Amino acid sequence: MSLYGIPADYATAMRKTWRPHVRHGVALDVRGARKPEWGAVNTANPLRDWDGREHIPRTAYRKAVAQYKATRDAFRTEITGGDHHGNITEIGRAFGAAFNALDSPSPFIETVEREELFDALDFLADEAQTAVGRELTAARTALIEGVDSIRDW
Repeated sequence: MSLYGIPADYATAMRKTWRPHVRHGVALDVRGARKPEWGAVNTANPLRDWDGREHIPRTAYRKAVAQYKATRDAFRTEITGGDHHGNITEIGRAFGAAFNALDSPSPFIETVEREELFDALDFLADEAQTAVGRELTAARTALIEGVDSIRDW
């Protein structure tokens, strides 16, 4: 039995229940138990699945989340001030450049992570669109074009 990223109370109960059966051949692997505080912080974090992923260093995860939040904040600030697509393209370039730097010493951004990064950009654009109550297709396109223009991953 393998469980990962489950609520801490459930992880404790599963360990307590199944640990006596390990000597009878039950395979038990319970890792990444999450406290309620983790859920509250990571509900709106589209990169939360990177936390604890084997090939992603912990520091890279933290920096990735910080960069995502900075990009989200910059994008929201820009779209609330009007559609300045040149600035939004620059926000996308900064996002791409930051992940180029994160991935360069020891590459960890593979196909899955690349798709998750683009999904994160879609997520932040969807959030912003809901917040401002208007269509942001052009802004979303400008953001993605900025990332694509510079990314190495």
